[in-house]
Amino acid sequence: MASTRPGQGLAELLNNDEDARLCRDIPDEACRQVPGNRRLLVLSQLATALAELMVNAKTVLPWLFQAVGAPLWLIGWLVPVRESGSMLPQIILGAYVRQLPLRRRAWLWGAGLQAGCLVLMAAVALWLNGWLAGGLLLLLLILMSLARGLCSIAAKDVLGKTIPRRERGRVTGTGASLAGGLGLVFGLLLSRLEDIPPGGYAAILLAAALVWGMGMLCYGRIREQPGATEGGVNGWRHGLASLRLVREDPDFGRFLLVRTLLLSTALVTPYYVLLARDSDASLSVLGSLVIAQGLAQFASSWFWGRLADVSSRRVMQLAGLLAAGLGLAVWLHLGWLGGAPLPGYFALVIFVLSLAHAGVRVGRKTYLVDLAGGNRRTDYVSVSNTLMGLLLLVAGALSMLLALLSGLAVILVFSLLGLLGVWLAQGLPDVQADPPNEDK
Repeated sequence: MASTRPGQGLAELLNNDEDARLCRDIPDEACRQVPGNRRLLVLSQLATALAELMVNAKTVLPWLFQAVGAPLWLIGWLVPVRESGSMLPQIILGAYVRQLPLRRRAWLWGAGLQAGCLVLMAAVALWLNGWLAGGLLLLLLILMSLARGLCSIAAKDVLGKTIPRRERGRVTGTGASLAGGLGLVFGLLLSRLEDIPPGGYAAILLAAALVWGMGMLCYGRIREQPGATEGGVNGWRHGLASLRLVREDPDFGRFLLVRTLLLSTALVTPYYVLLARDSDASLSVLGSLVIAQGLAQFASSWFWGRLADVSSRRVMQLAGLLAAGLGLAVWLHLGWLGGAPLPGYFALVIFVLSLAHAGVRVGRKTYLVDLAGGNRRTDYVSVSNTLMGLLLLVAGALSMLLALLSGLAVILVFSLLGLLGVWLAQGLPDVQADPPNEDK
């Protein structure tokens, strides 16, 4: 029976050794390491999600850019750079990751680079300002995004090699839920401040770097069995050859289309934040938005993770429907009916949107890992994320054009695209109920 509380689900996940014997798609030797690896993966996922929450490109970084006096046009590039930068090079990086029998080493390199970038960003926040500070911060964010892509490729492969099917969603969801709980404390601290000087932002960046270091300590102790290293001798050649997966596997191609349409849950967030800032620019608003994000992550990711182990397709559909319904409701209220936001209005909106986005993330990650199977997982992940990076830039450009009309126009269009993604997801196979061929 499913747990009724996040804490109970965590206790079961960390202490349940019996289900490690039910491995069906990982070697027996790896199966014996499942209990210990499960704990380490949850803790490293906790560190990763918490660090990303502390330097969120949708909420925290825009306030930092304004604190150092960066131009507004630079702020508009935060989310596209943060997301697409981590996806675009993955079709190339994936080939080189495949050369590593132990993929966790690639994750450790990526995590170390991100921690280092945060330290340099703290130095910029302390000593520079204006366009120079904004430009350097954006360049460091690009480097962080590239390192994040390296972590993304390795993490999904390590998860698939060390944790059996029907447990992976719980690992991802539980770590994200715990990070959301700690994020609540961070948001409460922000909400009590009238203003933060650049030195305060530097302290936040250094704290996030320390959290990454703690995650590295956990991830480095994972017992991973050596994997296949065929392919990827030439990154560019292998990357281009991997694109044939889209044509050869129609289920994979349909998944990419659904994932593209559900990108709306990530792209639309800054426009809600801008509407919130237009109504009240005080730092307490930022704190309430961070609290809403953390609370939603804490309250939902464990649930989405358990549900994803039953049907990750349904998770994507339910979460996408929630985000689309929210967007249509906000558009009707603020746009069509000309209503005014009440106190706490946007905190509630961000809470519901974060619930939905957590579901989309957990659902798509679990679906892709289980769809790929076998030793092709790295190729599926790298192709998926690289194509998503390209499409993200296109979607970002579309959102900028729509923003010339209004932020509400962006919200309306992305909500309709999300509904289309929910409908198309109905045609995807249920990979948890009917697993794909592991030799695929």
